[in-house]
Amino acid sequence: MSQDPKSPGGRLMMPAGEYLRQGFASLKWPTILLYGIGAGLLMPISLLQSSVLAVVAGIIPVTVGLLLARTAPGFYGLYGLLTGLVGAITSTILLWVLIFVYNSNDMVATLAPESTSMMSTWLTASGFISFSLIAFCTFGATTSGRMEERNREMRNQTAERGGSLERAGAIREVGDIRGLTLAQLGGFVNQLFKKKGFTFKDYKFVEKDKYVDLWLEHEGQAYHIRCSTAERVSAGAVESLLQEMKREDITKGIVVTSTEFTSSATKSAKDKPVVLIDGITLYDISR
Repeated sequence: MSQDPKSPGGRLMMPAGEYLRQGFASLKWPTILLYGIGAGLLMPISLLQSSVLAVVAGIIPVTVGLLLARTAPGFYGLYGLLTGLVGAITSTILLWVLIFVYNSNDMVATLAPESTSMMSTWLTASGFISFSLIAFCTFGATTSGRMEERNREMRNQTAERGGSLERAGAIREVGDIRGLTLAQLGGFVNQLFKKKGFTFKDYKFVEKDKYVDLWLEHEGQAYHIRCSTAERVSAGAVESLLQEMKREDITKGIVVTSTEFTSSATKSAKDKPVVLIDGITLYDISR
């Protein structure tokens, strides 16, 4: 199976030349220059101030990496590297101006308490700052970028499923079952069945949140479970589930409701591969 070049895995599988070609084509230079010059100005100034600001100087490159992860369209490592380079050049020039143009002995004493030349101080300070900016901007952008893409993918999957399953509160009586929302009922059924040895596969809200369907597996057998919070679940829920099961080639189905079934629903499930579980039965199973 081929990798999508837009995905993180697809980019990692690219040849280096292709990665750089696509990466440079995607660069947003205003963003790189803004963050790079900003970090390059803040780092030397922070180091020359109090110990509190010196700590801030250590946070600056990582923070820049985090910001890049939210604005860069992929290729986070390349963005971080180039931003760090811009910051390194900016800080090196700023230190040169402050040390040699303004001939600041106080600055030399701050950066290098022991007696040393201005050139040695400039080389040491600019080297330390440059390394910090390049290394930590690259690391921060790469790490945060991957997390951001995973979170984005999870959000997209949740949107495709129509919502998220929610954790139900404490179930002490049948009335607590009846009070569950559809998302809570789906979450409760999922957790309950997993305790019974089932393995969760997927879920989806269907028919404008009329049902939430769960796909689970037990001892190699696939199950399609339909949850409903309707006042009384009708035969339509059973019949549409049977159609879905036929299309999916699944032979085990369960309709779960927090309330009760109509007589027509009970008749529809008779002699069919579908089990009906009403609110009272569900409560008994959970005890």
